[in-house]
Amino acid sequence: MNGICALCKKSAKLKDSHFMPKAVYRSISKGFPEHGQNIVWITGSDKSAAYTDKQAKKHLLCESCELKFSKNGEDKVIHFMARPNGFKLATKIKKFKKRSNIKDDTWYFPSSDEIAKSFMYFAISIAWRLSATDWSAFGIPETKNSIREESMSAFSDFLLGNTDLPTNTYLAVYVDNQIVDTPSMGFPTVKNHEGYQHIVFNIPGIKLSLLAGNNPGAGIREAFSPTNVYFVSSSLKTHPDYHFMVNFIKNESVAKGRLLKERRKNV
Repeated sequence: MNGICALCKKSAKLKDSHFMPKAVYRSISKGFPEHGQNIVWITGSDKSAAYTDKQAKKHLLCESCELKFSKNGEDKVIHFMARPNGFKLATKIKKFKKRSNIKDDTWYFPSSDEIAKSFMYFAISIAWRLSATDWSAFGIPETKNSIREESMSAFSDFLLGNTDLPTNTYLAVYVDNQIVDTPSMGFPTVKNHEGYQHIVFNIPGIKLSLLAGNNPGAGIREAFSPTNVYFVSSSLKTHPDYHFMVNFIKNESVAKGRLLKERRKNV
């Protein structure tokens, strides 16, 4: 399909770009034998849940920009996520230099500028995709332009390689320190604050928490000093977000298809 690349703005043949990396879908659907092909797709717009092999993708990027996303972010981050044969980042983080303990979480400095930049690139590439186009056909409401213009401009410059790091952008990479027995992937959500936005999404075993905006406040700047990327060893299942998701699936979502039949059998 020919068109204008959403990132570099050049006329080109557009690739059928995935919103979330194809490798994540593959890992969840095939990598955990106890789950098999049973991916449950939760749709926010109509609060439905159903088994599916559906993947969110559309013609968005030219080949050159698609390769940038893979080379600079996905290829360097995805192999760190939780898989049935191990969780590389959970092992690797133990060798990082410890910064502090906050309640039950342990904060670490990144082991190198390269790994910090790779995770930042990956997180921003996903956040950018959220706001660059409309994904409502996949049940994700109000996506286009959900991230403020100044942040999207900084994101685009960084993704294109025009800047070394995006301005006023901070990332916490939460690494599950428990056994990851229920792999999940979550599309980004955006919470608006006066001077910044909080963008959160997850891949198996990892939650990425991105803060971006012209005025994030002195507290955030102080917390993310001297680096704008930290890694955090944490129990993700004890976080309120996890319990919200579980409660939504069990009690609030509208089951469809085979999932509905299974629920009826268990009643």
